[in-house]
Amino acid sequence: MIMVNKFHPAVRLWPIWSVCAVLGAAQETVADFTSGSLVVSVIGDGVTTVGTTAVPITLREFTTAGVATGMEVPLPTVAAGANYAIAGNVTSTSFGFLRRSADQRYLTMAGANADAGATGFGFSTSLFPNRVIARVDSTGIVDTSTRFAGNGTTPRSVVSTNGTDLWWSSDTGSDIGGVNYVTLGSATKGTRIVNNQTAPLNTRNLGIFGGQLYASSNVATPTSPAVSFRGVYSLGSGLPTVGPAAGTIIVGGGASNSGIIDSGYDFFFADANTIYVADDDTATPVTGGLQKWLFDQGSWSKIWTAVPDGATGMRGLTGLVNGSSVQLYGITAVASGNGANSLVSLSDSLTGTTAPSFSTLATADANYVFRGVALAPVPEPSALGLGLAGLAVMGSIGRWRAEYRRH
Repeated sequence: MIMVNKFHPAVRLWPIWSVCAVLGAAQETVADFTSGSLVVSVIGDGVTTVGTTAVPITLREFTTAGVATGMEVPLPTVAAGANYAIAGNVTSTSFGFLRRSADQRYLTMAGANADAGATGFGFSTSLFPNRVIARVDSTGIVDTSTRFAGNGTTPRSVVSTNGTDLWWSSDTGSDIGGVNYVTLGSATKGTRIVNNQTAPLNTRNLGIFGGQLYASSNVATPTSPAVSFRGVYSLGSGLPTVGPAAGTIIVGGGASNSGIIDSGYDFFFADANTIYVADDDTATPVTGGLQKWLFDQGSWSKIWTAVPDGATGMRGLTGLVNGSSVQLYGITAVASGNGANSLVSLSDSLTGTTAPSFSTLATADANYVFRGVALAPVPEPSALGLGLAGLAVMGSIGRWRAEYRRH
């Protein structure tokens, strides 16, 4: 038997330093995205101007003042390992929206499984039937292992609670249009949670607020009598993973071009009584811009509509709330459809009834377009906890060594 002096400092320090090394390593793993910054999905290669060529997708970080930080995450342009290529086109205005997961750790978006530069590209073409979901964490690590058949659909929006449970939306396409639930890494489209009697199959953006799934659309469902879903509506109860889930209109409704919400895309809940909706409508009566809706005395009312300078409306939208102040960030729609558009901001108060003015933060370079915007993902809380624990252990070691020397 080997006898060990348990009071010898070398023996006592080794296991503690081992733990500290592990904890210190966790501490040094910091997020590449900056907490509190913005991330914009940028579509294009700087050359292609039409939608017949598949173009790359890049996630670019900006400060809230619109300054590019230099942090960029290019999504895969060719297959590599478990990751599939993901691409888009510059003319599809309903594709490329970004969402941050409910736990704030991931960004998600959807695209087509095509190598960058592939010709004859279009979401409606049968040449590229597969659709891909991209998940990106706070360090810029990309997962595009989720791929499924989606011939004829334009994938529009993906939301998640934790980066594993995924709800994705699309326009009407054979048997997969509408909203489907799938899990990370799946090779199938997942479970459709709507049918054309309960909610629109032609769905745009998805969102999660207060544990409830919401969606936007600008069509009516063929129920009898028909219900207009031109606006934002809840889908099912909570976060449905099976269907059919019924849609209940929250804000909007009315016939086409009724002057309410005619072409709603992204939306942001500031609280349970305040919704902002991005609309790109240009048909008379024009509703395009950013709309604010308030809930009071049992009903929702549109309070104001604001249009950014040089824009015809808005599509992408995110925001944050600090007390009674609301800070909104959006992506503009422009008359040329695929022309250079902008990242804009607007400051409001929860109870404000007068439309504030927009500030332009950044504008897309030539032959690129901005599509979606989201707040940057943050690290897993446990990683920060481990780092702090490492500092605590190091402090304990210092105190122990000082005590040892005195003895």
